[in-house]
Amino acid sequence: MAIIDLSMTVQPTWRWPVEIATDLDFDRGDPYRSTSARMSMHAFTHVDAPLHAEPGRESIDRVPVDSLCGPAAVVDLRPVTPNQKIAVDLLEARSGHLQKGDILILKTCWDRQREPTSREFWLEAPYLHEEAAAWLAEQPVKAVGYDFPQDYAIREIPDRHPQVHELSTHDLVLRKGIYMIEYLCNLDRVEQDRATIYALPLKVLGSEGACARVVAVTD
Repeated sequence: MAIIDLSMTVQPTWRWPVEIATDLDFDRGDPYRSTSARMSMHAFTHVDAPLHAEPGRESIDRVPVDSLCGPAAVVDLRPVTPNQKIAVDLLEARSGHLQKGDILILKTCWDRQREPTSREFWLEAPYLHEEAAAWLAEQPVKAVGYDFPQDYAIREIPDRHPQVHELSTHDLVLRKGIYMIEYLCNLDRVEQDRATIYALPLKVLGSEGACARVVAVTD
């Protein structure tokens, strides 16, 4: 059995201005070390709840843990090229092992082509065609995970915050009630097409999403 960490490291980057402070430390004469952080709940590897896309919907603290843990179909979309629009026929052709109730993981290994802290990771990323997002929304899955910025308009953040209808997966998949696990990494280490996924977001009252530690367990 192998346990593979699929989570980005939280650190200050140009895209996410994380503020990490050491509030107490040994060299100051404090009895212990204590760190605090101020950051978006949608930075780095995180989980989106339906409230992120539509008012009055389910918040992250109400998401059942078993909806984000369990058997997963790892759909290998490689090779992908910069700015590739991933079409629905590719998803259909690679998803024959998908089962009802799965977590669906889209594997491009884009983090091996571009460093996630770089601007190129975002500005040159592959992305899903709207018809591909619509196909995902019709699958009998409880969550979908991505290791690339899956909507084209994501690359325009933080300069502009697109409308939800411009973000196909948020508009179609998340509004359908299928949870989204965003910005996974290290999927090149998951060699089988099936694994067990554990995605555990922080239980933040009333939040529409939360940062998460995500791991894959493989045989």
